[in-house]
This record gives sequence, structure tokens and C-alpha cells, in this order.
Amino acid sequence: MKEEPLCNYRGHQGRLLSVQWSPVDPDSVYTGADDFSVHKWCISKQEHTRPPQGKKSIELEKKRSMQPKVKTKKKKKPIGKSPAKQDLSDATNGDESMKEMLLEENGVSDHEGEKEAQEAEMPDKVSTTVSKDTSSSAYDHPSFSLPKPFVTQKATPVKKDLPKEKPTSYATLKKRKPRSILPFSTFMDHRSKDELHEDCLRLAACLKTKDNNEDVSPDLEDHIHLGLFTDRASLHKMIDVEGKHHLENGHPELFQQLMLWKGDMKGVLQAAAERGELTDQLVAISPMVGYQAWVLTVEAFAKQLCFQEQYVKAATHLLSIHKVYEAVELLKVNNFYREAIVIAKARLRPEDPILKDLYTTWAALLEKDGHYSMAAKCYLGASSPYDAVKVLAKKGDVTSLRTAAELALISGEEELSANLSFRCAQNLLLSRNWVGAQEVLQQHKTLFGQRLVFCLNELLCKRLSERNPCDQKSPVPPCYHSWELNRDVSFFDMVIEVWQNALGMDTTQQATGAREQLRSIEHPPSTSNAHPKQVLFHISHDLTLAALSSHTATWDEAVKSILGAVTRSYDAGNFTLMQEICSIILPEGCDNLRHKLDSTNSQSMDACRSLEGFVAYGLLYDLWWNPPKDSSVLQKPVLDPGPCPSEQTALEKSYISSHCSPEETPDQTAAEMDENRCATSEICRCETESDSTTSSLYLEDSQSKLNGCKVLLSEEIAALQNTQRDIAEVQQILADMIHQHQQQRNNLQESTNGSTQESNMQQSSETESDKLCPDSSQLTCKDEVKEPVTLPELTKQLLQAKQKLAEFPDNLKVFPFPDVLECCLVLLHTGSHCPRQLRQQASDLLRKHGNAGIYEKAGRRFLSS
Repeated sequence: MKEEPLCNYRGHQGRLLSVQWSPVDPDSVYTGADDFSVHKWCISKQEHTRPPQGKKSIELEKKRSMQPKVKTKKKKKPIGKSPAKQDLSDATNGDESMKEMLLEENGVSDHEGEKEAQEAEMPDKVSTTVSKDTSSSAYDHPSFSLPKPFVTQKATPVKKDLPKEKPTSYATLKKRKPRSILPFSTFMDHRSKDELHEDCLRLAACLKTKDNNEDVSPDLEDHIHLGLFTDRASLHKMIDVEGKHHLENGHPELFQQLMLWKGDMKGVLQAAAERGELTDQLVAISPMVGYQAWVLTVEAFAKQLCFQEQYVKAATHLLSIHKVYEAVELLKVNNFYREAIVIAKARLRPEDPILKDLYTTWAALLEKDGHYSMAAKCYLGASSPYDAVKVLAKKGDVTSLRTAAELALISGEEELSANLSFRCAQNLLLSRNWVGAQEVLQQHKTLFGQRLVFCLNELLCKRLSERNPCDQKSPVPPCYHSWELNRDVSFFDMVIEVWQNALGMDTTQQATGAREQLRSIEHPPSTSNAHPKQVLFHISHDLTLAALSSHTATWDEAVKSILGAVTRSYDAGNFTLMQEICSIILPEGCDNLRHKLDSTNSQSMDACRSLEGFVAYGLLYDLWWNPPKDSSVLQKPVLDPGPCPSEQTALEKSYISSHCSPEETPDQTAAEMDENRCATSEICRCETESDSTTSSLYLEDSQSKLNGCKVLLSEEIAALQNTQRDIAEVQQILADMIHQHQQQRNNLQESTNGSTQESNMQQSSETESDKLCPDSSQLTCKDEVKEPVTLPELTKQLLQAKQKLAEFPDNLKVFPFPDVLECCLVLLHTGSHCPRQLRQQASDLLRKHGNAGIYEKAGRRFLSS
């Protein structure tokens, strides 16, 4: 069986490790490589029978030339002669052969080398002859020699790795790089003696013809190798034949070398460029052809390098022909921004727009990937400090905001720097680091007002933590200033002393300027979803305005600011915080503050009345949650009998009601007190052994506080709030109708069976009515409310309610006020502690304006008696 290559398989991306015929299908071959893949090849479907003539084949042939030969015959040779010949023949292959051998020794190989090595060699007369005669190449370059160390280095592995197998035919051997650069002529000179004699005779005849000035080329058509001894034209033909054999055997570098010897440098460069086989050596000698040829060669080599993904090297070659913009664009397109900026910065003018474009494009890419610091440096390089500051502040942490603020200050963006410093201080405030916040704020004079706010916030938080130490469970310890505080004065006076001693607020002009600065800042209204620390900071802002107003004796503004702080905590649903603020700011009530107001200013008097209402509102709940010790004895004839849960249940429900929102107290807390009245009386009955003198003093104090709650029982405000509730109820009904209409419309579009949809709607309406009215009494009540009302009727009711609302004076609508009906229910629940006149007034207001379902249900037991 003759071993010859069948097909050339192309597809693996790594070295071939194994080849195996399929035991089932004789037309299939399986191969495995170090690219972690196994391929199945069908022999009948392969298109290629020879390896590709490209760069990979060239490198593969270089490696094959370094492999040891298989000796076909053992001949006795003189000692020392064979190594020399082998060394010389190896040396004729140049430095590239040595380089490839060293790479093989170090374990480095081409990733397609094994695939190419599996291909068998097609019969080639010229190559076969050269490979059989190992000593012929030594005579091609008799004058060529190498230093001894270099020769020894190459000869040693060749002698060491000589195979010891039996000689085989050349068809079974792999391709090797020829020992001579002229293998065809060398082969022809090693034929039989008769053929060599015939060559001599033909050569003599040709030379004789030459002496007669005749062309000798036609006589040498069949003996091209004799061109070595005749004229130049014959030599050129011989070179062409030799070069053709080199190309067919996959050695383009030898073909290029022959063409250079021939003098056709331009043709060599053009052919290499077309085949994509340019090398650094060819590019280096291309200027010898001419400037234009050199430029074209470099451009072609740059394109070749781009196909090989060697973009930096390609840009370097473009720079050699002074194509700076093309080199920069090549690097930019392939995301080598750093290298592109280096080239542009070194070779172009500083004001060139392409440099700024590189910086901004790279910065946008870095910003998208989250590398904000690097993007900021790019913006700074592009002379855009504003964009650099914005990028740095994008992360939002304390360190980034502080760095961005300092950068903005250096760049002259003072306003932006102040805003970033304020954001940084707010983040520090959330982590309870007031010292760090003051350090950030003190860099800007425009933030002096905010420094006052942060100072008051620190003192307020410290006072709240002292009053309720058990509530502070934060894992981060607070960072307070070591200021000397005067506890003997009011809270505002203590704050002003700290401002003067620590922050340098010495003059009234500074206080006035800070107040005007803070008045220009508006915070959004607080809701139940707001963060408690954020709510407390907004309250501190309002209290700072109040302290500055009191320091400048503008009491009208001080009252409005205190009222804003109290109502902000009320709107946030933090009733306990509202009580604490009232007790800290106004420990003795609003009487002293009212005397300092201008009685002719109706707006300030209305604000003071509203503030008095919230203070009394907090005291009222405090009296209800903390009744006197003998309250059970006094309340017994008032409260009706009912179920008596355990003592623990009553206390728990009382605690829960103290922490719920005040808006929910009329319904929930009143009902709970009504259900747990027996438990309360039982608890209080167990404590009747207390001192009678202390109890009487406590009762007198509670009576005086209850008398101060008269401000809550306002007929005008009760009517106003009742009208506002009517408007809100009608608006809610309209919103429900619109929502129900939209839902029905969506169901009609999605449903395909109308009857099924109607039945589902009826069932859903029945279940909703059942949920809303669990018992018979509530069912009748809800049926009255759920009577069908048309849209025109609702619009008419809404219009009438708004007209009624417009009749009330504007001063009642400006400032908020506690719910009057809620206060009436709480007063009635206090029992006999509440004066009779006050109870009667509360009952009348509840009977007149308590038409809503929630108030009617909660006050039913009081109005029926």
C-alpha cells in the first residue's frame, strides 16, 4: 500500500493531538486537538488536497527544515566531515532557521503546525533529490562559514535527535526546507556521469553559439540548469524556475530572496503585498526601490498587520511614512485610546481638535463602564473640568463627593463646589458624623447658614437622645463636637451661644444674612414615607430659621418657623417627635411667645393659634395615655360595662395606640379604649393605695391642662374641616368610579364571553359588599352610602362643597390645625377628668359635625347617653 496524502483538513485552531479512523464509517476520520474540540471529517467531501500556501505554511516548513533527516543509506564518512557539512547546510537557511529551532526546543510551536504536519508530501522530483543528498548543499556556498559556538549550538540537537528507524521512501517523509536556495540546479548537477557529460557537451555548443553572437536561450529550454554557466537571460530563466519550485513547496521567503538577487525588487514587493506575505525585512529594503514604492509597501504591510490584529505595530509603521492621523484613527477605532493619545500628544499640535475628541470619547466609554476616576482625568485632559466634577460626583459616596467638591473649587466652579459639599455633608449626617459635616461645610462662606442648621441638628439630636436613651440603637456611634453647653437657659438661647462661640456668628448682620439665605431654600413637604433622619433635618432647618428670627427679634417669623417644624413632624406621622419638639422648644406653652407678637398682625396671631392647637393636641394625648392613678375610680360611673380582657392586653393596646398616627386615633384608639374600659378600671383599682395628696395635685394639674385644650374646640375650624372632608369624599367617589369604568373596559376587551364576565362582576360586587358590611347594622349603613349616584349629582355635590369652602375666611385655611372631632373624642374618653362644660362642648361639636361614618361610629356611645 502506497502511503500518500488523501485530503487536507482545515478547521482546528490548535495543535493536532490524535487522528483515528472511524471503526463504523470508512469515510470518516476523527481528530482531536489542544483547542478543546473533536472534529469529524468526511473524506469524500473534502475540497483541499494540499496545504495552504500562506504564512502558516511558510512557518511550518521552517520548522520542518529543523527536524532531523532519516538516513536512507549508511555510508562511511570521514571523521569530522559530516558535522561540518551539516552545519554549513543548516547555516545556508539563515537566521530564521535557527530561530525556529530554538522555539521548538523551548516548547513553542505554531497552533496549526500539527495539522499541517499531518499532510503527506506530494511526489516532487526536485525536492526528493535534494533530501536524498545531504552533502550537496555544502558546495553551493563554499565561502560561507559560521562562528564555532553558533555551529556547535545547532549541530548538537541534530546529532542527538537522529532517528534510528529503517530507511523509508521520500513519499513517507514530511516536507523539509531545501538545504540549497537553488535545489533544481543542484539536483541536476548530481545525476549520473553520462548525463553530466552530455551537459558539458551541450554547454560547449551553447557557448560556441554565443561566440557567433547568436541567442543561446532556445538551446537550453530543456536544460535550464545550464543557465548558471551561460548568459544573463538564461540565468533569469533558471532563477524563475527555482522560484516557482520554492513557491510550490511553500517557501516564499526563498522565492523573494531569488527575486532580489535577480534585481526585481519592485516585483517582489508587489507580489508579497498581494499575497499578504510582507515581512519587516521586505519593508526595510523597500526604500531602495523608491519613495512611492516604500509608501505603498508600508501601507500594504499595515493592512496586513490589521488583519493579524497587530494594530499597534500597524500604527507604528504608518507613523514611519508620516501618516499620524491615520495611525491615531486606527488605534481609536480598535479601542487603543491610551496609545492613540500618546501618539497624538507627541506628534500633533496641542490645540488639534482630534486630541480633545480622543479624550472625550475615551471618557464616555470609561464612564459607561463605571471607571469614574479615569473618566474624570480624561475630561481634565480635554479641558472640561465641569464634566470631570460631574463624573466624580456620579457615584454619590462621601469620598467621591468630597473630591468632586475640591476639584470644582480648584476649577473655579464655586457654586457647584458648594452644592457638592452640601450633598457630602448630608451623607455624613446620615452616618451621624457631625464633625466631618462641619469640616466639609466650613470651606464655603456661602454655606454658613447650612452650618448653623447642622449645628442645631446636632444639638437637637443630642437632646432627644438624652430624653429617650433607649431609642438610640444605631450600630454607628455618633460623632459629636465637644462644645460647652449651658443647660440653664432655653434651647434657642443655648443654640445661639454655640453659634457665637464655635461658629463665629458675632453680629446681627451675620444672623440676618444667614436667615435670608435659609429662607430661599424650600424643602418638599414631609410624608409618612420620608426617612426619619431627613425629616429631622428639615425640622432643624425650620427651627434654625426660628432661632435666627428670635435672635433678630422678628417674632412673627419665629412663630411661623416653629409651626412649620411642628406640622412637618405631624405630617410625617411621627407624633412622638412632635410632642418632643413642643416640649423642648416650648416647655411652658405659647403664652410667653404670644405676648411678644404684634396683636395687630392677624397672620402671626393665626399662626400662634395654630401652634397653640398643636401644643394642646400633644398634651391632650399625653393626658389620655398617662391618666392619674385614681382615674379608674373617677371614670367608673362614666364608662359603660363591657368585656374585660387581661391586664397585659390592655397595656399592649394602649402602647400601640400611643405610637400610631394621630389621624387614625378617632376610629382605632377610641374603639380600643371603649372595649378595654373594664381592664383599665381593673388596673387602676389595684393602685388605689397611693398618696391622696399627690393624687389631688396631679388632678389639679391635669384639670388645668385640660382647660388649656379649649383652643382645640373651635366651631369655625370644625365646620371648615367637615367641608374639606366632604370634598375629599366626593373626589374619592369620583376616582373610584373612573377606576371601575376603566377596569370594566379592560375586562370587556380581554374577555370573549360576555355572560361569564357579567357573572364575575356580580360575584365580585357581592364579595366586596360582604367585606365592607360584615354585620346587619353595618350593612344597612353601607347600603345607604352605596346608593347609586350619577356623575352629574356628584359634580353638583362637589361644586356646592367648594362654594361652601370659599365662604370661610382665608386666615383659617392658611395654617394647619389638629382634627377638632378627633380632639372631641379624646376629651370624651378622658371621662370625669374633663370638666363638664368642656365635655358638653365636645359632645355638641361631635353631634353637629360628626356625620362621617368613622366619627359617627366612634362617638355613638357618647351621643346616645
